[in-house]
Amino acid sequence: MIGKGTGTPEEIREAREVLSNYRLAHAFPLNAVTVTVRQRALDVNPNAVVAERRRRLPTILDKLKRHPTMSVTTMQDLGGCRVVFDTVTEVDELVSVLRDLPRSKNRVKKVYDYLRDDPGPRDSGYRGVHLLYEYGASKKEYHGLRIELQVRTLLQHAWATAVETMDLFSGSELKYGKGDTDVLRFFVLVGSLMAYEEDTTPVPGAQGTREELAAELSRLEANVGVLERLRGYAAIVGEHAKTDRRNTLTLELWRTEGKLTVTVHETLAAAEARITELEALDNKDLDAVLINIARISQLRDAYPNYFADTGRFTEFVAACL
Repeated sequence: MIGKGTGTPEEIREAREVLSNYRLAHAFPLNAVTVTVRQRALDVNPNAVVAERRRRLPTILDKLKRHPTMSVTTMQDLGGCRVVFDTVTEVDELVSVLRDLPRSKNRVKKVYDYLRDDPGPRDSGYRGVHLLYEYGASKKEYHGLRIELQVRTLLQHAWATAVETMDLFSGSELKYGKGDTDVLRFFVLVGSLMAYEEDTTPVPGAQGTREELAAELSRLEANVGVLERLRGYAAIVGEHAKTDRRNTLTLELWRTEGKLTVTVHETLAAAEARITELEALDNKDLDAVLINIARISQLRDAYPNYFADTGRFTEFVAACL
């Protein structure tokens, strides 16, 4: 109903409530998977950043509108967990451990390697490794719900962050391959340069030498000024969330004003109530997300796009140029 846009306003409202409830049902399986992942990730590197978040309702609605025949129950990333490591070696080590956990009731159903092959880097320049989990532990009512784990290096995370930041502040959809062709090409080239840096497979369509890629990148930057725009976004947003007291919070970003509000909540229920309230506004200018993280001080590392903290990306590109 939501995808096809059919139904009365009342029916659409009810459909959205069903969808919102189904999305929130992923909280328990997500937490169960995250507990295991966090423990194993910290064994690999005690400074690994581990965070979880449920897919935002506007993102789900947008996906259904883009793919009207898609079923919500086959979406793999309504619940998501992310681990960020320093190196590709650490990424490989965690993936190897999680693949073969002997007694785990939550099984890894599939691994998508966007670093080398099966399927390799995306045409957009995106790189990382995704593990698809299916919940099968003690609570039978959640059996079969899927959780997606993304494992990335700091460089891969910086790339994804920069794309999300551009989309967040400019209203573009680079993430879905839509937008200025020069800007899209810019991110493809950076993805390949990062792949060379990490000794993994270059991005399709950008397999030239480092010198050739950097020369093309330089021409594009002169035309579209991606670095300047990212630096400008970073200047808009100040410091937030410096307390370690609570671990559930909501972020509200009003794009046009560049105004970011971080609210730390006493309970998960209060945070969920706030996010439901914000999503009901159905305002394209508002980007709102609920985040549950072990230490709020790690927030900037886990979700830097909400703070336009794209320093690592701009430093890498500046060095290439």
